[in-house]
Amino acid sequence: MDKSESWNDNTSDAVNLLTLASQFKGNIDADAALFESFFRPLYNEGKLLYHREIISPVDRRVLVKDPITGKTIDMIMMGSNNYLGFANDPEVKEKAKESIDKQGLGMGGPMLLNGTSRLHRTVEERLAHFKGKEDCIILPSGYMTSLTWVTTLVSDAAILFFDEISHASVIDGIKLGRKTAFRFNHNDPDDLEKMLKKYRDKDAKRDLWVTTQGVYSMNGELAPVKEISDVCEKYGAKYVIDDAHGTGVMGKGRGMAEEVGIAKRLQYSMGTFSKAFSITGGFFAADKNTVNFLRFFSRPYFFTASLSPVSMAVVLACLDILERSTERVDKLHTNIKLFYEYLDKANIKYTRTGSAIIPVFPPTPESFRVLSQKLHENGLFVNPIEPPGVPKGGERFRVSLMSTHTPKDIQDAVDILKSTYERYA
Repeated sequence: MDKSESWNDNTSDAVNLLTLASQFKGNIDADAALFESFFRPLYNEGKLLYHREIISPVDRRVLVKDPITGKTIDMIMMGSNNYLGFANDPEVKEKAKESIDKQGLGMGGPMLLNGTSRLHRTVEERLAHFKGKEDCIILPSGYMTSLTWVTTLVSDAAILFFDEISHASVIDGIKLGRKTAFRFNHNDPDDLEKMLKKYRDKDAKRDLWVTTQGVYSMNGELAPVKEISDVCEKYGAKYVIDDAHGTGVMGKGRGMAEEVGIAKRLQYSMGTFSKAFSITGGFFAADKNTVNFLRFFSRPYFFTASLSPVSMAVVLACLDILERSTERVDKLHTNIKLFYEYLDKANIKYTRTGSAIIPVFPPTPESFRVLSQKLHENGLFVNPIEPPGVPKGGERFRVSLMSTHTPKDIQDAVDILKSTYERYA
């Protein structure tokens, strides 16, 4: 690659990341080389903390291989969606081991044909009950679950209205299915109502769909799901909550619909296993007719292999613990409040979200990259979020708390934030 074709803009790294794609020419060899010229120097300097290798079980503390020195670092883990600490829970791990002896490792096919075991059906039945629905379909990921319902349930004649910061899986489902869709202002039921009224007045029978997240993954915000549900009922719209970050966290563990008292009114609920349930997979719970329709008409469902029996055993073990006691959910929210308290005392800027995701902001956007690097070196694992994931100037550290964190873990994490900010910001 010619030096003139390399990335050597002198503006900030974050701006480079935002504008780099505009330089792509549609030739994969040239575009990949251009990206490499941007990426490799930053990575080699330790400024891009992506793909860090975790060499221990994911728990309140983890061992991480430093990408620069190759040394092992003992870190406080505050970057994992393992909200209830199930990823390294002895009871859950034991159930996973037992399932290997009883059911083996995999099914070797899609659920529609040879990929359904008794464990799979039990998970569907238990999750449907857990979410207060008649039936449930399970898929290999939350991403595929969004593709499944958007491409299959939203007909060509229907309209889908989605929050402007909806998850990428919803956007991709709209594109893949070539659906008619409109975005409404973030967390704005009034803006949604204007749109629903406009299209309901035009056609009283047309299917109108609405989707939001229950808890927004980048900023931890809670969606006004009750108000949105009220608007949907008023105009006969079908409402799907993506409760990936609410399930296991909000209410008594059943998610945002339980938190605000609309679980019985809500027709559909989707989520993932990769957060509170600590393993990969996704689910969509609804009435029996809708779920059966998905089983026979969803391409993402019947053109992919089913989840392993081990995954199903893990989900069932997590459900057993959740249904037995709210202790973990309660402990998680105690930790959230404690983290707020310590951040306030340290005079660190953050957003009080009410969820397990807390955005913590650098003193200045310009200090973000160096702080990311130094927090890593000082033993605090948080996820650096920068443009285009958030607007320019909105750089933040995405903190995820777990029920297994101790008060000392939380105090130590805030102490690291405070001392690092004071020295390097």
